[in-house]
Amino acid sequence: MHDSLDRSILRVSVAYLALQVAVFTAFSLGSGFFWRYSRPFGALTIGFHIALFLLLRLFKGDFALVESGAPLLTVNLANKITLFRVSSLPTLLFLVIASRDYAIRVPLLVFMGLVFASDFLDGWTSRTRGQVTKIGKMMDSASDYLVLVVLTVVFFYFRFIQGWFFWLVVGRLSEQAVFMAIIFLVRGRVKPRTTFLGKAAIASIMVLYSGLLLELLFYPFGIAKAVSTLEILVAAVILVSIIDKAFAFAQDLPDREP
Repeated sequence: MHDSLDRSILRVSVAYLALQVAVFTAFSLGSGFFWRYSRPFGALTIGFHIALFLLLRLFKGDFALVESGAPLLTVNLANKITLFRVSSLPTLLFLVIASRDYAIRVPLLVFMGLVFASDFLDGWTSRTRGQVTKIGKMMDSASDYLVLVVLTVVFFYFRFIQGWFFWLVVGRLSEQAVFMAIIFLVRGRVKPRTTFLGKAAIASIMVLYSGLLLELLFYPFGIAKAVSTLEILVAAVILVSIIDKAFAFAQDLPDREP
């Protein structure tokens, strides 16, 4: 059983690595920035997919259906859709950065639409097919944070957000990662848990970033000029959520799974 799942995880990881290389190559060769970004892209995306493969192997015990607890023999369709979104993040990072100097914004919007649509499609697939898994819930939660990491780096690169706001968001996301790692080391597994303030912080960041993304890729409509004020409002929510997450972590850590 484990050998079958291991092979499936390896095949999916290699297939998505090849897909992302193909997507980047199609964009970059067609627009003339292949040699400018190919080396850093190649290093990042290969390292990212190796890390993704190792993490999936580490958590392969969570490739099990939530309702019945039955283990999976292969990576199911819903998890493959989620992994497509996760796998695409390094590609999105480089393509958005390249869009500043090269005319790729329209096809980039199409690609981004497919990536973000997968956030709905994997949930719909898992529910309608009865494929809700423990690993799927974990990856879905992690992918939201990874999307924020990519967008934060992009907007800091374009100087749409200030340095202090960049480090505040990075600190909030790092806090989440560190707390999850500690819980995994102590309890042997991670059970995603959200709080109202945590959701409010993520939602407020996404609202701000959505406006900036539209302005960057589509047309200017003035939100960049209001970012200084919006940053302060969103930062207040993030600061409160950092404290809230620390209290939630203190309560979760001693708990044991039944």
